[in-house]
Amino acid sequence: MNTVMIDGKEYEVAKLSPELQNYLVVRQEIQASKVRHNLELEKIEVLTAHYNKKIAELIKKEIPEEKK
Repeated sequence: MNTVMIDGKEYEVAKLSPELQNYLVVRQEIQASKVRHNLELEKIEVLTAHYNKKIAELIKKEIPEEKK
């Protein structure tokens, strides 16, 4: 039996209208998409930090600081 909890009450999905079932599917897909996007944003943060570090290292090698 496939059920869904809405406003604290459990409903059997098969007994809901096709329109409501479609809305539930769409909402589930949107929530999954949000999770995927958040994971991608985390990857972007990690990669950005990695390349910022590499850029800073190469700048130090290629452009030595001026002697005081």
